[in-house]
Amino acid sequence: MSDGDPIRGLAALLGVLTIIPSRGSMEEAARWFGAAPVIGFVRGLLTSIPLLAIGRLPPYAVAALALAMHYLGQGFMHADGFSDFSEALLASRSGADPRSVLKDTHRGSFAVASFSVMAILLFSSSLSAVSSGFLLAFVIAEIGEVAAIAAALGLGRIEPYEGMARAFKERTGAGTVAAIYAMSAVLIFLLGGGPMTLTVPIAALAVGCATALAANRVVGYVNGDALGFAGEVAFLATLLLVRA
Repeated sequence: MSDGDPIRGLAALLGVLTIIPSRGSMEEAARWFGAAPVIGFVRGLLTSIPLLAIGRLPPYAVAALALAMHYLGQGFMHADGFSDFSEALLASRSGADPRSVLKDTHRGSFAVASFSVMAILLFSSSLSAVSSGFLLAFVIAEIGEVAAIAAALGLGRIEPYEGMARAFKERTGAGTVAAIYAMSAVLIFLLGGGPMTLTVPIAALAVGCATALAANRVVGYVNGDALGFAGEVAFLATLLLVRA
């Protein structure tokens, strides 16, 4: 995976992909990106905390709290990326420069509409997952999210400026992506995912590759916003697979 101190490397990766503070550097986090499914597992545990209230709170409240923990655990980073990249994709169809849209700090109507639709779909799928009784659904969904990000990094072109995606792209080759998918499948199997051991990695791979191709075509490269978009769509897709 990499040389160096694995504890420090994992701590750095945890600090980048969650709101848990870490003194590690971005470079250290990028070197240890192959362990991303482990971080997905940790994020899934955070997202699943509200499930302890099943039976005490109505299912819709548990689902809403789980979704809130999903956003809080990542510091709203991927949700923000989803909104920005969605707006860039939609705005480009009307002739706007997608790169300018991504750099604009203000949210346009496309971003608001896209996030609103995603929030509704995520709440609906979260409620379905809570109602299914499969308590590890959110853990598997977070693993699927980081797997999709890995695929987008692997297939996407490198961004031309010093951003987070560039640091990870430089360290993410085909071998790293393959290791992430193998580790994801093993974790999902150990979590009792059954058929999801195959369906979640396949869905994450499809989402990640589709996002990378869209980013390469529309923007010219994959940046952090595109990675956030891939992650959020994969998270939704995984929750939908719980009922499949």
